[in-house]
Parts: sequence; structure tokens; C-alpha cells
Amino acid sequence: MLGPLTVGKKAAKFGYRRFGKLGAVAFGAFAVGGYFIVRRKVKSMMAGDSTATDEDTDAEETEARSKQNQ
Repeated sequence: MLGPLTVGKKAAKFGYRRFGKLGAVAFGAFAVGGYFIVRRKVKSMMAGDSTATDEDTDAEETEARSKQNQ
């Protein structure tokens, strides 16, 4: 798995080759920031999918029980 340091190092190396010291700092910082944003988004999407499915299932089970009791 790639960590933020690996991503930042590779981006900084690319930025340095292309634009010098300023490019290394800019590319490295943006890459690490993007890494954390993407990681947070993926986690929230994964948590949202499982929660929504569980709530839908619970609602259906409750409705089925109420029909059986009547």
C-alpha cells in the first residue's frame, strides 16, 4: 500500500525534475493533500453504503413483522 510519504516523495521527485525546487515543494504538498482527501472520501463512501443498506433492511423487516402481527 502506498502511504502519504511515498506519494509525496514520488511527486516531489517529479516536480523537481520538471520545475526545480519550487516544483518539488508544490507537487509534493499537493500530492500529500490529495492523498488524504481521496482517502477520507473513500472511507466515507464505504461507511455510507453499508449503513444505508442496513437501514433499508431493518425498515423492511419491521414492516413485514407489523403485517404478520395484524
